[in-house]
Amino acid sequence: MTLTRRQTLLGAAAALLPVAAMAAPEYRLDPRQVADGVWLFEGAQDSIARGNGGAICNVAMLETPQGAIVVETGGTLRHGAALRAFADQRLGGVVAALNTHHHPDHWFGNGAFADRPIHALPGCIAAQKAGAQALSDGLYRILGSWMQGTAPLPPTVAVEGDLTLGGRGLSVMALSGHTPADLALIDGPTGTLIAGDLLFLDRVPSFPDADIAAWRAALSRLGGLPVTGTIPGHGPFHRDSRAVAQTLAYLDAFAARMDAAANLGLTPIEALAAGPMPAFAALAANPAEYRRATVQQWRAHEISALPVIGGSV
Repeated sequence: MTLTRRQTLLGAAAALLPVAAMAAPEYRLDPRQVADGVWLFEGAQDSIARGNGGAICNVAMLETPQGAIVVETGGTLRHGAALRAFADQRLGGVVAALNTHHHPDHWFGNGAFADRPIHALPGCIAAQKAGAQALSDGLYRILGSWMQGTAPLPPTVAVEGDLTLGGRGLSVMALSGHTPADLALIDGPTGTLIAGDLLFLDRVPSFPDADIAAWRAALSRLGGLPVTGTIPGHGPFHRDSRAVAQTLAYLDAFAARMDAAANLGLTPIEALAAGPMPAFAALAANPAEYRRATVQQWRAHEISALPVIGGSV
């Protein structure tokens, strides 16, 4: 390569450096009002990946005269900052934030709300503190530059009962199943249920901390509520019971699949190879979430099957 040619290439590469530095990933919000004073920022129907910046959970904002109540703060500091900017510019600021559970896509944006009270169930706060470093390390590996400046900030206020924030009343339900501490809320003025990840719609549920029996009990309670609309943790807003029915059906089918595989003495590899249950194969985040759930839940089903495998015939 001639010196002139090399100088030309180096000059072109140098000219691109400022452009690359400026082209940092950006969160593009698409909020919509689903009820009077209730805004939904619908997350991507995927697993956490660099392509979505970790913005996969649904975020809700409730208007009050003192600013917005923000339910979930996003998966990174920059995601939280984008949400905060919307609240500041359109809803008169922020009165408080809430986290429904400890999975990081729901609370790693807390840093953008550090000057406001951040609420969660006591068990959620404990799990956030215990898992913060491991969760952070995992997200930095997956998301790279999306995580710039993100440091886990657990909530500052333990939720012990119903809340009134900025004059807006919220009925609080302390449940479990998706995790050991799942917060679900009903907005008083509109009757909207904000269910966190107890409910998924058109997307495979995730299972890293799931107790399926407790989750079924939580769904039974949610299914009996007289609500006007539902914001699931993942999936679209809806005014019927679709998310409760679909989430329950998936839990039942998944548990039956794992029990059958374990009782037959199959290995986890064989259960993985079977692929998602056919009735749910078209749900978003498949087959990745089925594979992840199989690995996470296999041990419990295998232990349950051991007396059958080792028993006398």
